[in-house]
Amino acid sequence: MAHNITERDALFTVREPAWHGLGVVLPEYGTREELQPLVHGWEPVTTPLYTEEPIIDEGGPNVGYTEVPGFRAVQRSDNGDTLGVVSDTYELVSNDELWDIAEAIEGEARGEIMFETGGSLKGGAKVWLLIRLRDPLTVRGDEETGTIAYYALQNSHDGSGSFRGQATMTRIVCDNTAQMADLDSQRRGTQFVFRHTRNVKDRIEEAREALAGWRDSIEAYRMLSEHLGAERIGAGAGWDFVERFIPAPPPSTASDRVMANVDEARQTWLGIYRGEANERILGTRWGLVQASVEYLNHGRRAHSQESRFKRAYLDQSRLLQDAVSLAQKV
Repeated sequence: MAHNITERDALFTVREPAWHGLGVVLPEYGTREELQPLVHGWEPVTTPLYTEEPIIDEGGPNVGYTEVPGFRAVQRSDNGDTLGVVSDTYELVSNDELWDIAEAIEGEARGEIMFETGGSLKGGAKVWLLIRLRDPLTVRGDEETGTIAYYALQNSHDGSGSFRGQATMTRIVCDNTAQMADLDSQRRGTQFVFRHTRNVKDRIEEAREALAGWRDSIEAYRMLSEHLGAERIGAGAGWDFVERFIPAPPPSTASDRVMANVDEARQTWLGIYRGEANERILGTRWGLVQASVEYLNHGRRAHSQESRFKRAYLDQSRLLQDAVSLAQKV
């Protein structure tokens, strides 16, 4: 179960279902009052941690319980499920505070930011909330193809991870995409780790600082996009690019079937590149990158929806870097 969504977890997405088909798909964007109870209507609470110890008394063998010093168990407030064990110095960040910080990120731009997805994983051990800009990031010359920039808030109630804010292009709908957002934001240098303090105002201030970093990362991406979109390429550059992007092994080392598969993959990419969706940026370096994004997400063969997801997202970061690098060279 690669998504790590159990029967005790909840998930919402807006308009577009998750790859695994789980969760509630909402037709329109909702408010905090509508959405928080759907996925985070409970809180993590701490309780003393005990160990069993055998006791021999007059009545014979028995069992006693001794509190473990320095540690506490974290449980769900709604069903009592144990999520993990943490030190007694660990300060929880509640689900309610997660939504507080999302509202703080919205700040004065109320109405411009919307809740895209949210939920929990591993029975509630991990939680997330993903927000997006109301107006997609667009590139001059390619206004019809919006690239959505997300901001993720992720937290672990079992002590396995920090509370963090992340500027990312990854739409979180499961554990794999949550990890992808971690990798993506770390690579971009747009991950912000919040201190585990009791004062939520401290976290709100950090959230505002994180928002500035988010907008900076969007602007940097937009500038790269417009730079590549303004650079025209020659008629044969598309084929030159795809030969490098989908390389073939030396003919003497590969079977006819392998070579045929390589050729089929290249033709699929070329079909996307020359397709209607890429029409406005055809013949530009940005057109090469966008065709590669579509190919990685949807064009490659996959034996199942899960294998398509893994190939499209878990392998995507390195391959997209390759695509941008190659597009600047052809």
